Amino acid sequence: MTFNIPTTVGATSSNANSYFGVHKTQSTETTPVSTPGFKNEEFDNAVGHKPLPVLNRDFPKPSNEVDLQSMLDRQPGRWTIKGQMEANQRRQNQAPTEEELKAQRLRDLEKAKEELRASWRP
Repeated sequence: MTFNIPTTVGATSSNANSYFGVHKTQSTETTPVSTPGFKNEEFDNAVGHKPLPVLNRDFPKPSNEVDLQSMLDRQPGRWTIKGQMEANQRRQNQAPTEEELKAQRLRDLEKAKEELRASWRP
């Protein structure tokens, strides 16, 4: 059983510019395959173009009267600069000092000693 397998393949005009140089199957179609329902304009707008600046966008009008003072009187949200600063201050105040830690360790040690002594007493 012998096989005629070519060992070299010359580049033709159809595959000369290809990455691999040779295609096993040649396509007769000249247009690329497209996805049904896909709109190329949507893709171009999403990827290829910059979005409009904020000042040039059209935003909807508020449905109710805007009370600016009530908004300013609200507590700051957790992820605002002011809210983050307040959270950092609370964290610093909650952290025990070295002296408090040492005093707590001494209290725990004395409590453990008392428990051990109580268990050895008849």
